[in-house]
Amino acid sequence: MLAIMPKARISITIDSKTAHDIENYYRSKVKAAAENEDSIPKLSNVYEEIVTLGWESIKKNLKKK
Repeated sequence: MLAIMPKARISITIDSKTAHDIENYYRSKVKAAAENEDSIPKLSNVYEEIVTLGWESIKKNLKKK
């Protein structure tokens, strides 16, 4: 059985360096998609990926304690 998790809206504030780094990451994903003739990723999906990966890292660290 597949469980569908509802999504929630969040609001974050990041510094300009982090914003610039995320923008560069997004541009690299867009460039790779264009070169491979894939669909361009949505920026919101990139932020979701970053948040998910960050949370997975935090959960791993919590389990170590």
